[in-house]
Amino acid sequence: MKRYQYAVLAGLASVLLMGCASKTERQFISGCKASGVDSDICSCIYNKLEDKYGEEDLKNNMYTFHQTDAFQHDTANATFQCMKE
Repeated sequence: MKRYQYAVLAGLASVLLMGCASKTERQFISGCKASGVDSDICSCIYNKLEDKYGEEDLKNNMYTFHQTDAFQHDTANATFQCMKE
């Protein structure tokens, strides 16, 4: 019974936390997870990119047809760092 309660609480906590995330973060994590990456790693990548670019610049970089080489390089580096953690 306690396992069930913990599972329910964990599920509710994740729903509440995602409810607090910005639209950009939710879309990034959703797309990241769709490519087969674990949600914790996706969150880590997003956080590293947001720390570097800020939310507005990150959003602008994500929603452009031609992402800069620097942004792609930073995304790859963040991915590798998060996979190591």
